[in-house]
Amino acid sequence: MNFRRIQWIFLVAFIALDVFLGYSFISNNDFTISVAQTTREQTIVNEMKADGIDTGKLSTNRQSGYYISTTGSGILQDKLGNLKGQTPSYNNGVLTSNFDQPVKINVKHPEKTLNKIVADKNKVLFGSQYVYDAELSSDYDNDVIYVQKGPSLNVSGTEGQIRFRVNSENQIISYSQSYLNNIKTLREKAKLVSERKAVLYLYQHDKIYNNSKIKWTKLGYTRLLALDDDNAVYIPTWMVAIQSKNSDSIEIKRVNAFTGTLSKTDADTLDEAASESN
Repeated sequence: MNFRRIQWIFLVAFIALDVFLGYSFISNNDFTISVAQTTREQTIVNEMKADGIDTGKLSTNRQSGYYISTTGSGILQDKLGNLKGQTPSYNNGVLTSNFDQPVKINVKHPEKTLNKIVADKNKVLFGSQYVYDAELSSDYDNDVIYVQKGPSLNVSGTEGQIRFRVNSENQIISYSQSYLNNIKTLREKAKLVSERKAVLYLYQHDKIYNNSKIKWTKLGYTRLLALDDDNAVYIPTWMVAIQSKNSDSIEIKRVNAFTGTLSKTDADTLDEAASESN
């Protein structure tokens, strides 16, 4: 056999073996790190249970999201004339409107009626870009909330919402709307921290008090910064609703889903927000 050919065979075999061993080493290290991390996280979960904190089942699944930019709600003002059967007005980025005739709803399933209204271009502007949010709606006695859809995720801040007001007779009498116009992605989609990591971060930084429960979590876009009166940047954010076992008050904490750190606008108290909206 040609000696040079034998050399090539041995060289190729050596490279293949080297790649295999290197891959095995990296895989084993990754596995070791993953196991250690999982063990640490389980230890924290056990500590939370000892402190009387009910987390429910927390997902370790990692979704993806973008940085996005928008140009605000000003376009709503330009299209007020398209709305029928109501009296609309616009101020400071928010459209408010009173229906000429109240709309009866089933309070347990308000979306069955409101989905048709939202889809009607003469009733709600850009309604096809919104979706009913049952979790947010459940925390308000007098509001039914729709949130705007974004790339991969929905908007979860106070911007990009429709809030239908419900009277004592279970009728929709009015609504308010904000809208994120001209949504654009600013960079490639990136992996986000998991629901579990977001909740554990809050606990480790004393943002979840003892004898409480995680009522719900939600991943969506919230505003990171305003570039001017009309333009803003939004990022994926975990919203974590925390409720004391001895109170109906619900506190919202927000975690930056890119970095896993506390968002600047880190908390809301929903019972206070609800009273302000009525």
